Amino acid sequence: MTKSEDQKLGVKSVHLAFEVLEAVAFEPGEIGVSELANKLQTTKGTVFRHLQTLVERGYLIQNASTQRYRVGARAYLIGRAAAERVDIITGSQDAMRSLRDETGETVVVSSLSNRGNIVMNTMIGKSPLEIGVKVGSMLEPHATAQGKAVLAFDNQGLIKQLQRRGLTRLTPYTVTEIDELERQLEVVRVKGYATAAEEMLLGISALATPVMDGSGKTVGSIAIVGSIQNIGREPTPEQIEAVLRAAQRVSWNLGYVGNLPFEAQGGRVAAKKVAAS
Repeated sequence: MTKSEDQKLGVKSVHLAFEVLEAVAFEPGEIGVSELANKLQTTKGTVFRHLQTLVERGYLIQNASTQRYRVGARAYLIGRAAAERVDIITGSQDAMRSLRDETGETVVVSSLSNRGNIVMNTMIGKSPLEIGVKVGSMLEPHATAQGKAVLAFDNQGLIKQLQRRGLTRLTPYTVTEIDELERQLEVVRVKGYATAAEEMLLGISALATPVMDGSGKTVGSIAIVGSIQNIGREPTPEQIEAVLRAAQRVSWNLGYVGNLPFEAQGGRVAAKKVAAS
């Protein structure tokens, strides 16, 4: 095996170790080796080796009675330390609650990473039909309102990554052409909000606006997510206004000065007028 091949194998092993840790961490209860292997599409032997290493390091715990695994104290401590430093979580709590109460829809706050949007927090809506987005989920940039809101104002080159890897079709409504996606992003830059109706999952629609920090950098998004009956392909002016107001509020909490640099043409209130609300 060449040095280059050995390095690639090592990197692949590290990636799998993190995938094992994440899969166990986001499992509601305990999980076994076979379930993990199926979920990660690899062999039980490979998963078992990573599990043993993570147990030895204190990131996972194995139940002696069931032989199943759950997250350990060390992973919890690292997660808590990270959460204390992720201002978008604490800075969005009040805005999320107000947005949920105003619209009745599930509210989702996500953070920007070099792969897309990671769901950081959710607040379930008031509808009898519960619609939620799992914390820790990675949202497809081209097929979600949250992803498009970030892509439109992103300076990390995510659009170039999408150009290289292509756009995966998730439903009949998913945009799969880069030119069409870029056209949509131009509209988002003007309006200040993005929509995605049944593009990631049939029957589900979302409306999102980017969130910016004190340096003027896009750091994530805030969105309402619900059924296509409640959030239409053309959201109501009231919904647009509410999401814009929430994004402005979170951005201010993160140190952003002034009003967000766009105007909601479809809503009754432009971002530049949000300060009065």
